[in-house]
Amino acid sequence: MKLLIIDDDRETTSALRAVLTTQQLTLDIAPDAQTALALLQTVPYDLIVLDVMLPDADGISLCRRIRQQQQTIPILLLTAKDAVGDRVAGLEAGADDYLTKPYDSAELLARIRALLRRGQTPITETLTWGALQVDPQGCKVTYQGNPIKLTPKEYRLLELFLRYPHRIFDRKALLDHAWSTDECPGEEAVTTQIRGLRRKLEAAGLPNDPIETLYGLGYRLRAWQPDTHSQEPLDAGQQEAIAAIGQMWQEFQGRLQEQLSLLEEASSNLANQTLTPAQQQRAQSIAHRLIGSLSAYGQPEAAILARHIEQGFAAPQSAIAPQLTTLLQQLRQATTQSPFANAPASSTASQPPLTHRVLAIAPDPTVLQFLQTEAPRWGYYLDTATDLTSARQQLLTYIPDAIILDLDFPDTQNTGLTFLTQIKRLGSTPVLILTQQDGLSNRITVTRLGADAYLQKPASPSDIWRVVNRLLHRFDPITARLLIVDDDPDLLTRLQTQLQSWGFQVTGLSDPSQFWSVLQTTRPDLLLLDVSMPEYSGIDLCRVVRCDAHWYALPILFLSAHADADTLHEALSVGADDYVLKPIAEADLIQRILKRLERISVLEEVPV
Repeated sequence: MKLLIIDDDRETTSALRAVLTTQQLTLDIAPDAQTALALLQTVPYDLIVLDVMLPDADGISLCRRIRQQQQTIPILLLTAKDAVGDRVAGLEAGADDYLTKPYDSAELLARIRALLRRGQTPITETLTWGALQVDPQGCKVTYQGNPIKLTPKEYRLLELFLRYPHRIFDRKALLDHAWSTDECPGEEAVTTQIRGLRRKLEAAGLPNDPIETLYGLGYRLRAWQPDTHSQEPLDAGQQEAIAAIGQMWQEFQGRLQEQLSLLEEASSNLANQTLTPAQQQRAQSIAHRLIGSLSAYGQPEAAILARHIEQGFAAPQSAIAPQLTTLLQQLRQATTQSPFANAPASSTASQPPLTHRVLAIAPDPTVLQFLQTEAPRWGYYLDTATDLTSARQQLLTYIPDAIILDLDFPDTQNTGLTFLTQIKRLGSTPVLILTQQDGLSNRITVTRLGADAYLQKPASPSDIWRVVNRLLHRFDPITARLLIVDDDPDLLTRLQTQLQSWGFQVTGLSDPSQFWSVLQTTRPDLLLLDVSMPEYSGIDLCRVVRCDAHWYALPILFLSAHADADTLHEALSVGADDYVLKPIAEADLIQRILKRLERISVLEEVPV
């Protein structure tokens, strides 16, 4: 397999080369768009890894240009931008996958493998997770050479997790993969099968559970780590990669110190109000490159600090210079240790990588201690403050990814409300409010001030982290499947084109008599129905869905040219969630779909 890495950061590409060559992959490096386009004209590549920020073009434009040249090579975009709109733009430009910085090198490798497996060559290799092996050819599962007897459903689930490591599957997706269209089980069937699979793997002697539960999201394969108490050593390829990265890290130290000095100089100039636009641009570029470099060297916390520094230089004001100074001091401290120096395998084998930084503000230290204990299990790094003054000091140094704010401080609740107002002025950081108050007026006051979630005390740490997890993983429309039933072929085609451009997976159906079979085959997340159709109306189809034990909760939007009160009343009475009048305004329809899907995703039962 031959890969093209399009990235002008030497540290990132060197680290990638050390890791990927141990996986028997051949690499070419293109430092700019012009070189990449020239290579693509002469060399057949199996995959492109494309950084978004390049010296002569942005990665999304280059991705679009590659697709315009009829190139079908899988493309993985790397970027520090993690908003839904950015991901949609990248995927609409033709990317096959999208990974945000800072990233974990193991996840990057897993995504590369997953994209390579999507080619036309049949997949026949043995799938492994440590000493656990799945042979797709013979449909056999073994651990340390000993066979494990699984049911067909358990085997399909295990093979799916091993074939797509790091991909998150909700229970609907697992039903689609492991159950036939003739079967209509409830989502509890997935829980039952996974529980049985876990028990059999534990009985077979696996020291760790390979299936990770992501609360509110679904399941995925846990990143394999050798157990320090087992006899499973690192293989030669892993040892070689770690040694190579360690050597390059030492060589990188000199350049890193120069880059940090330049950032500190820019921060000092900002404080003195002498920072020039050229210096600002250079500082922002250095910080951006450090995100990728530090991620590649296995320094995720340092990479997060680099991201905050980049954001600070993106809109420089002298008032934020002290924050940048503190961040740079923290970055220097974070980069004093070698990669993997504090990462013993046994300590991380049961926990996901820390991906977000959360600030919890509460007067009770015991509450904060319980939250601190639970945080790594959810993949979060937690900062704490027991008073609002220290919380304000922390917010001067960095902006967390989410904030947990207890309003019940000893003085007055108004102090907490004032602080909430100040937080929301800083930006769009989601805030979860904790309070003993449960009155409607209290809830209205808090929501008017911009709170994103409200939880009445007492609340367990798991309940609190579950809400934070939801706030940090807003619904992604790219994962949604829509089914549109309308007998107007022109309108159907137009709607499909519009909705697909937003990233939805859309199925159009003009013959309502085929509705039930198409519904069971496509398993949509949301249904759009025309009211007036021959043979079976949208009202008829809605009644059928609402009467079915499996599909009764499916969100349904009606599309209709009838604006009379009787038709509207009938549609709502049979179970419609919304009613959209024709002619349909695209922006209005998109917002209605997104709101309905997001609301349903919040209400879905959390996996156990």
